[in-house]
Amino acid sequence: MAVVDVVDDKKLKKEKKSKDKSEKKDKKRSEAGGVTKEKKDKKKDKAKQDKLARALDAHLQADAAASFEDDNDAAAAVDPEDIIKPAEELVPFALPLADDKVHKKIYKLIKKGAKLKSIHRGVKECEKAIKKCPPKTASSKPDATAPGLVIIAGDISPMDVIMHFPVLCEEHGVPYLYVRSRADLGVAACTKRATSVVMLKPEGKKSNGDTEMDDADDKKVSAEEYLEAWTELAKTADKQWKIQVQPWVKGTHPLQIEDRERQRQAAASA
Repeated sequence: MAVVDVVDDKKLKKEKKSKDKSEKKDKKRSEAGGVTKEKKDKKKDKAKQDKLARALDAHLQADAAASFEDDNDAAAAVDPEDIIKPAEELVPFALPLADDKVHKKIYKLIKKGAKLKSIHRGVKECEKAIKKCPPKTASSKPDATAPGLVIIAGDISPMDVIMHFPVLCEEHGVPYLYVRSRADLGVAACTKRATSVVMLKPEGKKSNGDTEMDDADDKKVSAEEYLEAWTELAKTADKQWKIQVQPWVKGTHPLQIEDRERQRQAAASA
């Protein structure tokens, strides 16, 4: 009897132990299942976060590209007149430079031209108007009326903004003169700000007996009077070009001769 009880106790203990083991296994499985589920959730959340990050990055890149394009458009739309500042000295290539007497004539003519609507103002507008003029060729008549007269301010900084105008004018047979003040040029052209370049067209507003009032002289100005003054000033510009610029072009300017002589003496002494 005692032997049977011992055997039963062993069986019970064995069954209990196996039961405990099975419970532990089930518990581990349930825990393991829970962990697996948590990992899956984390993966899903991470995928969502990555997707959102990619979308946000794409949006930021699109905004940056649009901003870059806007900056480029804004830079292209900048008027050269807005970056020009008055210089303390005239640019070194301000030739031919008008004297005091011619300065007065220039400003009076510009005021008349503004009243008759026969002028172009500013770097962009004048450059465009000059390029529309026919190029000067060897067959061009020397006594033909010039397509315009360009007045350039010499107190410009940076000088690169107007540096190309002399060559552009000579290519299209447009006489030009330099004046000393950009501010005075703007006042004469009836603008609210200083102006670097003004182009005067030879023809004024067609007048059929009608005239425009010149506030400065309190006189009536007709297109015929304007054309006469314009022609005289264009001849002055040509004359001053021959006096001030042509010697430099031909290499016969006294300063050029002096420089060549100095170089020759330096080479001889060496």
